[in-house]
Amino acid sequence: MSLEFLIGLIPSICAGLALYLILRWILRADRTERSAQRQIEQDAEAWYQQVKNSTGSRDPFGSD
Repeated sequence: MSLEFLIGLIPSICAGLALYLILRWILRADRTERSAQRQIEQDAEAWYQQVKNSTGSRDPFGSD
């Protein structure tokens, strides 16, 4: 193998690696955001059920 061949492959390898890292970063961020959104929705649903099942409290937010 000649040195020119390797020099010609280096930019392609670097571009592929950069694309892989960027896509990996985007997918991880999306997964984290979906998980946080799911947790927020579960907390909101739990709060709603608590308020719905309360016995006429004048303070639905539960602060004393």
